[in-house]
Amino acid sequence: MKRLWVWLSLVPGISLPMGGQARTPQAALEEIATTDKPDVLARHLPEPVQKSIEVLPNPQKQQVLDKLLSIKAEQFDGCTVRRAAGVDAWEIIDSKGESRGKIKLANAFISGLDALLSLRLESDDNAQMFIVTMHLEGDEWRIDNFGAWQNTDLGLPKLAHQPTQAEKNEAATQEALGTIRQALSRYANQFPEIGYPAHLQMLTTAANEEDSEERAGLLDASLADEPAIKNGYEFRYTLTRRGSLRYEGGSIPVIDRGAFRITATPVDFGKTGFRNYLATEGGVHATAEQREATEDDPVPEDPD
Repeated sequence: MKRLWVWLSLVPGISLPMGGQARTPQAALEEIATTDKPDVLARHLPEPVQKSIEVLPNPQKQQVLDKLLSIKAEQFDGCTVRRAAGVDAWEIIDSKGESRGKIKLANAFISGLDALLSLRLESDDNAQMFIVTMHLEGDEWRIDNFGAWQNTDLGLPKLAHQPTQAEKNEAATQEALGTIRQALSRYANQFPEIGYPAHLQMLTTAANEEDSEERAGLLDASLADEPAIKNGYEFRYTLTRRGSLRYEGGSIPVIDRGAFRITATPVDFGKTGFRNYLATEGGVHATAEQREATEDDPVPEDPD
């Protein structure tokens, strides 16, 4: 990971013992980052790795130790570190002398021979947490793992959340738009010579009528009024391009379903709903601005 050694070095409030081992995991991290001695780096590696290095023939062992310093220099990426003025943190300084960010020790948890440290890296455009795990072997704290902390949202606040009427309206509207789009797609597949219907009434069935291209029985009549008012929203359907069916070479069907748009707008924006919707054959889009939604607006989140 780029600049690993830089991040590990920026642990505030650490004083290393003169001429001895780092007695805390925090001090071990700083020792790793500030030393220019490869044997110091090696003794903070996992013990099996350190022992594997120690038994190498001297020329090969020296190559490995030199490689450790080379890796560290590469990870620094031309940066140095210094204590930040006036705050309990360290600064990352690039080759031009400019600050690239600060890092603090957020927490340190030590249980027996194991330690977990969380570091907070802050830059002008980003803030990120890193987790370091270590264990104590003999007199040395050794690194087990290092990486970015992944925050998992368990959705606990939603457990006690009671949705407002407007939130219920929006969820119902998204479901209704999905139902209408599905019915339109089924109709276009069932009647390819027509494609999408001219109006939504063609998707419904009147009492005692058989299904036909004029009354297909695919949609509840409550959604087919023009406009339809349902769950605090007004729905309007427009066929923007008629479909067609032609044959190439006399036998190969070429189907054009056509195109449509459905708008769903709150009857009272800000009260019955906070978002405007647009549904087309390509998908559903929504905006929280008080204007008509467009295909450039994002796809809404799935209702809970």
